[in-house]
Amino acid sequence: MDELIKLVKTFRFTAALDQRLRLADEIFRYIEPPLRVFVRGSVASDAVPDVLQEVLKGVATSLRKFEGDTNAKFWGWCYGVARNKISDHFRRRASDRLLPVDESTLQEMLDASVDRSTLRPGERLDLELAMKLLSASKPECQGLLWGHYVQGFDYAEIADEHGSTYDAVRMKIGRCLEEARSLIA
Repeated sequence: MDELIKLVKTFRFTAALDQRLRLADEIFRYIEPPLRVFVRGSVASDAVPDVLQEVLKGVATSLRKFEGDTNAKFWGWCYGVARNKISDHFRRRASDRLLPVDESTLQEMLDASVDRSTLRPGERLDLELAMKLLSASKPECQGLLWGHYVQGFDYAEIADEHGSTYDAVRMKIGRCLEEARSLIA
């Protein structure tokens, strides 16, 4: 039997805290370098220390639950813990990037980013007036037209967002566009 699996089995059946700490330290001397390489190959270099710490903490907290009896099973189990912790890291990063922005703030950001020289002053006034009139008469039309013609969302994306069908959104945007044209005229 390999030295590593002997240490793991001894750890699992040792009750004394000081002995378990010594055994855990020996186990981590074996597993830390390969797990560091594994984590380094999966995450950005600045995240390696934090993710590796989470991996080692995950191994430490569940080491008594490991029931395998071979080196291969132990390494497979360790890499499974590492994959889970790496996935957790990416989920946290993804959720950190998604910050909800209210519509007025989004409108201000879009207005600030638009090159105002692309519209002639008269066209811009007409557009603003039409959007205000449309908002007053049919608020949902303003959102649909803004999303489709200004933000560039296609019918399918808008349908997903509104829980509707492609054709229903296409028809609604067509009706809203006709109403906007009549408001401008």
